[in-house]
Amino acid sequence: MNSSAGVTLTMTGAVARLTIHQPARRNAMTEAMWEQLDSHLSGLRDSPARALILGGGGAHFCAGADITELRQQLARPEQLRANSERIQVVQQALAALPIPSLAAIRGACVGGGVGLALCCDLRLATGDARFALTPTRLGLHYSLADSRRLAGVIGLARARQMLLTANLVDATEAKRWGLVTELHPDGEALEAAAMDYAQAWAQSSPAALRQTKRVLAHLDGSQPRQEAELKTEFLAAFDHADFREGASAFLEKRPPQFGDDDE
Repeated sequence: MNSSAGVTLTMTGAVARLTIHQPARRNAMTEAMWEQLDSHLSGLRDSPARALILGGGGAHFCAGADITELRQQLARPEQLRANSERIQVVQQALAALPIPSLAAIRGACVGGGVGLALCCDLRLATGDARFALTPTRLGLHYSLADSRRLAGVIGLARARQMLLTANLVDATEAKRWGLVTELHPDGEALEAAAMDYAQAWAQSSPAALRQTKRVLAHLDGSQPRQEAELKTEFLAAFDHADFREGASAFLEKRPPQFGDDDE
């Protein structure tokens, strides 16, 4: 891996930022970078972070797999399979984070880049963002988990279009399809909007956000739960300290001061 390549974690208050950095290759991901991302995600679970922004260093989000490594691995299909399984585990860890997340997307968002973006709760992009899923051009097909996330976000008809044609989708079309939550005119506006979302999450009830993500994961089929259990958790929230604080703050017309999520 290029010595300057990697995935870094920085904190601004309670907002975590993961940055994919290999600009010479449009932030393509190597095996080592996936391992770094996995380590950072594991650390976030026990950190004070209340929101996550995932982005790319420079002009791009992520162009998928590093082709240099792919050339080296073609003679070792067992290594390619193991790496693919690792990627699936890391993506699921991102999707299952108890804190809300968003992808801040500029430039290329291709292959594994789309996979990472789909694991985030929201996807904000600039007008130069471009999206594509190209496994069929490599003689492969998209995984079940990735396909489910894609279809859950843009619908099965659009998922068929992306996967069967492997064509680039521009930012405007991606916004129309629902792949992009919001479009912003440039990188500065994108970063400002991303931080606005993250800071709002950081000031919200972590327990309420965690439970909301659990309900949504049940609805999209990625983490099914017993509905009776979800109902019990919903009713228990009325006895939670965050509800007492939130309701009191509302009645007293002041900002709420929520504590850490005590699960």
